[in-house]
Amino acid sequence: MQWQKFLPAQVIKKHNSLTDGYIPKPPKQVLPDRLLNALYYKFEREGETFRITLSELKRLLGIPKEKDNKRIYEAIKVLQAPIVIRNFDYEGKQVDWLCAPFLSRAYRWKNKNNEFEFRIDAMVVEAIKQKGGYTPLDLGICNQFRTKFGLKLYEMFRRYANLPHHHSQIDNHIGVITKSLKELNNMFGTNYSSPSRLFSPKPLKNPPPINRGLEEIEQITGEIYHCLYDKRLGLFIFSWGREKKSLYPTAACIIPTRSLEPFARWYIDHFAHNIQDPQGYFQKIVQNIKENSLGNLERYYQLYLMELGKDPKECFDPKIKKFTY
Repeated sequence: MQWQKFLPAQVIKKHNSLTDGYIPKPPKQVLPDRLLNALYYKFEREGETFRITLSELKRLLGIPKEKDNKRIYEAIKVLQAPIVIRNFDYEGKQVDWLCAPFLSRAYRWKNKNNEFEFRIDAMVVEAIKQKGGYTPLDLGICNQFRTKFGLKLYEMFRRYANLPHHHSQIDNHIGVITKSLKELNNMFGTNYSSPSRLFSPKPLKNPPPINRGLEEIEQITGEIYHCLYDKRLGLFIFSWGREKKSLYPTAACIIPTRSLEPFARWYIDHFAHNIQDPQGYFQKIVQNIKENSLGNLERYYQLYLMELGKDPKECFDPKIKKFTY
């Protein structure tokens, strides 16, 4: 019996100034983002100046059989666009704001190995040394993404996954991240003026960026993340931390566990009168909601959401036929 050769994971500890940063254009190309991660892998091991052959670079990018080298050269040029880092010291002086390219130099030697030499900008290196915080990323996973939307969302989730202040106040096992339309446009390199161009609560034949990204993450990693656009706040709300089935108290229930008792109280306050046993009646309503046996439940819950300032359509997942808020 032949065993496959064990290949250790190629993990980088990507500095959060780069994880939070973005490559402005082009929105549909993921290779520049994957290239940044590959070069960061070499930087962590060899310093701000390093050499690498074209074949090794392709392996780090996850495209060893790639024949069109033009894409790699174009991605290198993209990484010479400036990034912004704030508040660090350089040569005894305090820097408030830095705008500099990640790559200050890139050239290829004329020899049989097609060897490149790369140099990371000196001030960027100094900022990275001083600023705290990093995101662990596995190149083997990152290189499976074929869209910029999927990779950038995946890096965002990895960035905030273990930070306690990005967990729900209702359940600290559920992570929560909020992003504005502008922030996501910057992340994806898009320029949409309408939230619906980035996300749709309904399945579409040609899904918008966030839907495509979340689907790709689930396909590659098996991890399930959720998105909801809150019109009142003007924010996209991303959440994770539970499997879909555990978000609800029973298989039949269409209302999330966290909303069960608040909705039951709202229902009683609005539609129940002269109750002899309030506590017993409350438990009965809760049980009816769990069993999905309360008359006109879906309509009552839509009214409840509207009273909270939510759009019922955006709070409903037609794939699983349940409310997500």
